[in-house]
Amino acid sequence: MTLFWHNHFVSSLQKVRSAKLMLDQNRLLRRHALGNFGELLHAVGKDPAMMVHLDSATNRRGSPNENFAREVMELFTLGEGHYSEQDIKEAARAFTGWSIEPATGEFRWRPFAHDSGSKTVLGVSGKLDGDAVLDILLARPQTAELLVRKLWREFVSLTPDEVEVRRIARRFRDSGYESRVALREILGSRAFWAPESRLALVKSPVDWVLGTLNSLQIEAPEPLLLGFALRQLGQDLFAPPNVRGWPGGEAWINSSTLLARKQYAERLLRREGHMDAREALLDPVAQLK
Repeated sequence: MTLFWHNHFVSSLQKVRSAKLMLDQNRLLRRHALGNFGELLHAVGKDPAMMVHLDSATNRRGSPNENFAREVMELFTLGEGHYSEQDIKEAARAFTGWSIEPATGEFRWRPFAHDSGSKTVLGVSGKLDGDAVLDILLARPQTAELLVRKLWREFVSLTPDEVEVRRIARRFRDSGYESRVALREILGSRAFWAPESRLALVKSPVDWVLGTLNSLQIEAPEPLLLGFALRQLGQDLFAPPNVRGWPGGEAWINSSTLLARKQYAERLLRREGHMDAREALLDPVAQLK
């Protein structure tokens, strides 16, 4: 689930340029991985790595930056088609004043930079601040539905059952956005256990490599070596390809990554499994140097 949220609340080391901030964000996602989505959304909005990645730190009264307001609606909550450009402009004004302390990288609220005027977001008017806007987004049914669809594609199949999506989304919202409720409904559904759902998903490189090591009870190699191998397989952790993250599904497989998976599996299983994970990864990693 930490990996799922990393690919939902996307930020990249390539822009953030701080390993510490990316590590802090990963720890934040891990703390909330099975917790309350509303709390996670509010925390991510004030996360320094996210603020750098989506330019929230430069969002000021009189010169609002719309990046975070747009992505929080399009990718994190409502989805396309459920908001207007004016909603984005008004929300960007509400998020003014959220900033970070350059010396420490910590979140800072700067009242002098906040636009305290009246705003209207999705039909709700008032002197809204950033937290109020996030609560407005959480109140919309489209937010729960978007999240359930993404969880369905992650754990069941690439074609969500819309009737089930709406049912589970209602339970999710009624629980106050407790992630465990949505997961329990999805993993306990008939669709999850149906024969047609078996082998319906292509594992991500992280799932595939670490799942193989765990299944065979083989100790994982050092993180740097493992990271290089995952990059070759198409999943460079902390560096998703764009703000939408890794597309997943069949996009994980091409002529290069399929061959790399084959070579890794063959080397790992050679000599009746006596080769360790480090040896299995060495040759593919050498190709990167």
